[in-house]
Amino acid sequence: MSVYLACLYAENFRIFGAVPQKEGDKDASLSLDFGPATNVLVGENDSGKTAIIDAIRLCLLTTAADFYRITRDDFHVGPDGRAGTFKITCGFKDLTTAEQAVFLELLTTDDEGNVALYVTVKAELMDPLRPHRVAVTTRTGRDGQGPALDGAARELLKATYLRPLRDAEAELRSGRGSRLSQILAGYPAMREQGEDDFDEESGSASTLVGILRRAERHISDNKAVKTARDDINTGYLQKFSIGSDILRGEIGVAGDATLARALERLELTLFAGTGEWTRHGLGYNNALFMAAELLLLGNSAFAPLLLIEEPEAHLHPQLQTRIMDLLRDRAETANTAETPPVQVILTTHSPNLASAIPVEHLTLVARGSTFRLAPGLTQLDEGDYAFLTRFLDVTKANLFFARSVAIVEGDAEAIVLPALAQAVGRSFSECGVSVVNVGGVGLFRYSRIFQRDGEQIPVAVACIRDRDLVPAGTSAEMRKKLKCSAEMTKQQIDEHVAALTAEDSGHVRTFVSDHWTLEYDLAAASWTMATLMHQAVRAAVVSKTTWPTADRLADLDRLAQEEVKKWREGNVPLEKAALDIYEPLRMGRGSKPIAAHHAARLLQTTSVTEDDLPPYLVAAFTYLCSEV
Repeated sequence: MSVYLACLYAENFRIFGAVPQKEGDKDASLSLDFGPATNVLVGENDSGKTAIIDAIRLCLLTTAADFYRITRDDFHVGPDGRAGTFKITCGFKDLTTAEQAVFLELLTTDDEGNVALYVTVKAELMDPLRPHRVAVTTRTGRDGQGPALDGAARELLKATYLRPLRDAEAELRSGRGSRLSQILAGYPAMREQGEDDFDEESGSASTLVGILRRAERHISDNKAVKTARDDINTGYLQKFSIGSDILRGEIGVAGDATLARALERLELTLFAGTGEWTRHGLGYNNALFMAAELLLLGNSAFAPLLLIEEPEAHLHPQLQTRIMDLLRDRAETANTAETPPVQVILTTHSPNLASAIPVEHLTLVARGSTFRLAPGLTQLDEGDYAFLTRFLDVTKANLFFARSVAIVEGDAEAIVLPALAQAVGRSFSECGVSVVNVGGVGLFRYSRIFQRDGEQIPVAVACIRDRDLVPAGTSAEMRKKLKCSAEMTKQQIDEHVAALTAEDSGHVRTFVSDHWTLEYDLAAASWTMATLMHQAVRAAVVSKTTWPTADRLADLDRLAQEEVKKWREGNVPLEKAALDIYEPLRMGRGSKPIAAHHAARLLQTTSVTEDDLPPYLVAAFTYLCSEV
């Protein structure tokens, strides 16, 4: 193990507020631990992810020497107004004996003998009317009471930062102070290139500085350059001489022949397989830029730290996965030169990246609070983590970015529930609800991501599942091995439902169907829904072999509506009608997902109110679309 950024604390910085001032106050400050390898921050927009990255940048500075100007906007605004000060602390732990020797006078030792290096930045707003007048101090110690951090120590602790929506092509161009020249200057093989080995007699040179000197000599001796120089001197400059003054001009290469100037003239570009240059898109240039930054970090002598905001920018999904694999490999494997592995802290809005990394490396950031998903911090057990590594795919990973999460058992629910919610004015998209289809298995393996001791993740999670008790009058063929609610006591039914909701805690709640399954309960909820479901099931039966035309669908819808109307006029009980409506799906003559598709289609033209829906769905929609 080698030293790494282990913790970050922030008070009154941006979205993060103050520590409790008295008993009962909420702790609104930031206190976040990091792992030594890959750390991925996920969550919806404006939850605090960028504030975390910026807090580290401000505390440690960055290798690109980009200046962070603290302004009034960086100070937290709470119920009592804007804070006048903020404090940020970065803590490095697991220092080796050699590393402790480097920072000997700056270290902090706790009561248990553990040694850490804390860097604390304190900022004070000097004049509220002048937003850039801020006093800043940087010292060591958990509370910033230790010795000041000198320049040499700060250089060792600098992080590499890749901003979001970066212009990778511009970063890799040549020019004074270019990012590529900074990267190459830190590459060990470049050190000897600063020697001037140009031999004027033989004209030989092998180092970059030597080659640059040789090029300068050749340019100075060029016939056209000499002619232009002589014309300037004899034709014009000498005519400005007064008395014994001698004026003479020389034409040469601008700048001095140093390694820095040589590196500033280099640029990194992508070439096609033919060896000929062609312009590439933003995505591949971003990959090239990240490769260059990893080159520098791979040769860092102390705690190499890479901060990336949205590495998915401009990358197609497959390339996102490749980049994530590269970062994980570089973070988790020390190279043969025994330099420390790179610690990666990144933010993302990409389900592709979130699904490509084990859950234990994720930190969910929600409304100014952070929740690491590492083992021991959630209610996930070892088997759950292994399960999620295999089955948490891209479509399910959107749960990390949602305001609320509906976990459902199958495709039919995933298709029809958003349409039902939209029909009764509970738009899932407007409320930030993600629907996660777990395919009938592992319902609570996903919900346990959001369950933990202490402060709960402020995300409403609704597990929507079937009761799977058949009603009275169900044929033996339809019933199969299920129990019948009419043959059970109220206590037995209550115990059955309690078993289905036994794992509820925190903001995770299970909503069990009122009778049997989603399709039956919808048909049994009201005559409006019975009509719609009969139309959907009839269409699903026909669609099983050949997808019907629009005219054929219109005929099916009309005939189904007329049949339900006859049942109603004939005083057929709604429960009996619901059994007949559900029977083709139960017996496999129609597909549940296709029936759900047709139901969603019909909901676009059918007026539905909450009174028409099963109560358990109304309760679930209300919970999902309310603030936690």
